[in-house]
Amino acid sequence: MKKKLEEQVVQRFPYRCPYCDQVVSYDHSKLKEGENEIQCPFCKKIYIKVVSAQVGKRKRR
Repeated sequence: MKKKLEEQVVQRFPYRCPYCDQVVSYDHSKLKEGENEIQCPFCKKIYIKVVSAQVGKRKRR
């Protein structure tokens, strides 16, 4: 008999800019699957945010 494994999130850290290390929220951006160009509101540098195809597409049984 196979057991179904479940994932638990124990702690979640805020997203941070890779250049200035300020906390960045992606609520204002519509992120699509794949690569997304994001401009940091603090340092104004552009970086790439990659969204996996697996995020939000879990199978429920």
